[in-house]
Amino acid sequence: MKIRLLSIILCILIFTSFSSLAASANETKNNPTFFSFFENYIVAYNVIDAYNNRVLAAHTTAVHNELLQIVTKSQSLSDVSAYLLNGINIYRATFGLSSVRSSSQTCAFATIRAKEIINSFSHDGFYKRVNNHTIPYARWSHATENIAEAPSYKNVVKLWADSSGHAANMRDNTPYICIQQYRNYYAFEGMRP
Repeated sequence: MKIRLLSIILCILIFTSFSSLAASANETKNNPTFFSFFENYIVAYNVIDAYNNRVLAAHTTAVHNELLQIVTKSQSLSDVSAYLLNGINIYRATFGLSSVRSSSQTCAFATIRAKEIINSFSHDGFYKRVNNHTIPYARWSHATENIAEAPSYKNVVKLWADSSGHAANMRDNTPYICIQQYRNYYAFEGMRP
């Protein structure tokens, strides 16, 4: 167990040591780098330290190149969105599920929905798009949505975890999700190509 924990910590240290080089590695596609190895991989699951609730390490799994074109590799999330995405991945890890990540498409749609639900707090706008096949994704086979109104973003994942339908969406096989905030409203949009 100690050897595994040390291996996990070593992986984190190596990964975080080189993370500052990620942006320049993505910009120079013609020059192979350490990070060019990861271009065809995404984080599949996180190992969670139950005491500190912190991610200790990540395991990578190959992903088809077509899916990678859907994801913006340098997707920049707000602190709130990143916090909520991390919370969802911690929740998923307790069920042995793989991690999810954001994409430019799910984030764009979540931004739209967060602003819409301030006037109509329901899933109507989502279901209308699903039924009309007008969700603004290039290609999708399955989509999910959670919405919340909460005074603090730190309560949102727990609110969803305590609701069976919302919790099911967090556990669903939608590898690309994004949660966006508008005032005290939150929209979670999940998508499987």
